[in-house]
Amino acid sequence: MAKKFLAGTAIVFLFQAHAALAQEAKRAPADPAAAQTASEGDIIVTAQKREQNILQVPVAVSVINPDTIKAAQVTDFSDVTRVSPSLTISEGGTSASAVVSLRGIGTSSFSTSAEPAVSIIVDDIALLQQGQAFGKLNDIARIEVLRGPQGSLFGKNASAGVINIVTNNPSRDLSGYVEGTLTDDDEAKVIAMLSGPLGADAGFRINAFYADRKGYINNLTNNTRLNGEESYGVRGKFTFSSGPVNVALTADYSKTRSNGNATTYAVLAPTTRQNGAPIDLTGINVGIGNNAVRFNVDNVGNSDQLLLAAKIDIDVGFATLTSTSSYQDWKLDTLTDNDFSPANTINQGGPYRTKQFTQELRLTSPSSGKFNYLVGLYYADGSTDRTFTRTVPGFLAFLRQNWDSTASTKTYAAFAQLGYDFSPSTTLTLGGRVNHEKVGVFFSDNRFAPPVVYRGSASDTAVTGKASLQQFLAKNLTVYASIATGYKGQAYDISSGFNQSRIDNLVKPEHSVAYEVGMKGRFWDNKGFFSLTGFWTDYNNFQSQSAEFIAGAPQFVLRNVGRLRTKGIEFEGSVRPVEGLSLFGSAAYIDAKIRSFPGAACFPNQTVAQGCTALAGTTTLVQNLAGADLANSPKFKFNLGGLFEKPIGGTPMSAFLTANYTWQDKVNFSLDTNPATVQAAYGIANLSVGLRQTERRNWEVSLFVNNLFDKAYAASLIDFTGNGYSSTAIIQQVPRNFRRYIGVRLHWGFGGR
Repeated sequence: MAKKFLAGTAIVFLFQAHAALAQEAKRAPADPAAAQTASEGDIIVTAQKREQNILQVPVAVSVINPDTIKAAQVTDFSDVTRVSPSLTISEGGTSASAVVSLRGIGTSSFSTSAEPAVSIIVDDIALLQQGQAFGKLNDIARIEVLRGPQGSLFGKNASAGVINIVTNNPSRDLSGYVEGTLTDDDEAKVIAMLSGPLGADAGFRINAFYADRKGYINNLTNNTRLNGEESYGVRGKFTFSSGPVNVALTADYSKTRSNGNATTYAVLAPTTRQNGAPIDLTGINVGIGNNAVRFNVDNVGNSDQLLLAAKIDIDVGFATLTSTSSYQDWKLDTLTDNDFSPANTINQGGPYRTKQFTQELRLTSPSSGKFNYLVGLYYADGSTDRTFTRTVPGFLAFLRQNWDSTASTKTYAAFAQLGYDFSPSTTLTLGGRVNHEKVGVFFSDNRFAPPVVYRGSASDTAVTGKASLQQFLAKNLTVYASIATGYKGQAYDISSGFNQSRIDNLVKPEHSVAYEVGMKGRFWDNKGFFSLTGFWTDYNNFQSQSAEFIAGAPQFVLRNVGRLRTKGIEFEGSVRPVEGLSLFGSAAYIDAKIRSFPGAACFPNQTVAQGCTALAGTTTLVQNLAGADLANSPKFKFNLGGLFEKPIGGTPMSAFLTANYTWQDKVNFSLDTNPATVQAAYGIANLSVGLRQTERRNWEVSLFVNNLFDKAYAASLIDFTGNGYSSTAIIQQVPRNFRRYIGVRLHWGFGGR
């Protein structure tokens, strides 16, 4: 009740503040970071750390605007994959174990020392751990998805790409809204926003949310519902402009109380026994879409996050000097029933805490003229603490774990990007980054008295670069070609079984080289836009995790895969063919394969005929994965959607309809090519209809349906055969929209959006 009271108080405060602020509602100056359009239909992005028309950016970048977000029912971070075909997200037992991939490339790791291959940035601030991003998305201006290595401008954890989330800035006039949502799968959510000027030189924006969603997995042991959550958050922005100085301050806090991301049985061979005991399947329909379990404890996945940021722009005449400072603090507490039974057999989990301070300075020249530049310095100091315990009965004592660890990282970097116009239609862009990092590890194995402690540190320096040549064939049609190198830093494999050998043989840095050609254009009097991209990227020492049995116990091991390659074609487009109708679509064909991985672990029950053989002179079973597809990388994926709006004659109202359909090819969730962990191809449709105010759109009511055709699918599949099971046992993560659900959304505001 206290959490509901606090969230409700914040929302009420926003609207009570309206009366006090309305008296001084003057037009506030435009925030320098706010997107501005040169003409109707132009798309403005910050993909190169400066505001540019998307046609001037020689980068494969998707821009997901609020209309697309609404049509696809994108409310959580994990939903972004619906509208970006090159993006996939593999869900795990907690947000910390989820994997974000672009073009088939991501980082799956239990270790807190391994940084992501896809950098997630919120309002110019890079998050240290990907798990920090999973949560509600609200008050979003746009989401930019940059594919391919982006290390020159965004650093060492952008070797596969960047997801850049941009939230709305203060409005020029006093405005606000409140929005409520109710669904038939028991979610209640309210969002509120208040924004406007503070005198002639300053502005503010405050938004808050509260959401309560009951779980959709039935725990038959405790008669509870798992995979639900209660969350709330508040974000505040303050901007100030005086002469050559512009200041933007942001504070963002959110809290989630969740009973985890419970798994269920997808496949279970008849008469399978677990730890020698029969499995009670009463009330459980094993298969894809199974939403019933028998756990002795409810899972836990609670998180708290604070993000503080300060951005200062100073016009120094010949250029703009920008300082961006940030502090982030993320806490996550987890508990999972790892034996999936009502017996008190194997429970595991523990708390995380991630903290990071960053400081970036950059000097950006004006975009006008034949020559432009951006140069900068970057510093980051971060650490992630984790405690992990696994409780087991005496006969499974060899599985018991009790350790705590700290992964530290400190980064110094200098970067630059230079552009030169050979002619008004031809531009050469060169970029580079020198990155020096130091990583450290502390690991205490608390199963012993006194604890066995390990410490280590290592440093590395790397240079990445990018070169692109862009040619405008016409005013609104451009082609480009680029080559870029990527780098992801070395890491310690911080997980159960940690020892001195892992300090002495830390996981090597990951390197890549990417080739890309593209074409972008606007047509039909700026009513249409398209982008077509072809790419080819080679990775060396790719970092990946696999589940292996060591001394009879299952352990996650982080190691270097020899080499891999991802190549393909991407398309996206949008068009407004008639007044009130907007259509959008995108598609990607991606061939992501391992080129060399001779000592990979075998999957459970893999035979010699299937390629599993003993390593020479040992009893260790391995396979050669050369030629295998990467995990959770569909060959083909597309999405189609649109918005149609029609005024109702003689009234101030308009009727509208939004729709989105996403389809993806089959995928294997296991790096080891296990045929038992393949998710068949599927498509998901979302639809909404409603009424809204025609002119200022200050009110709206809509009815929406997610997963219109009630298509069941799994978000991940894991083979637990041999892990206490006498025969085949496949465990699945069931997503929230594994079945159809319906909801209603009400929106009321003032001052326009």
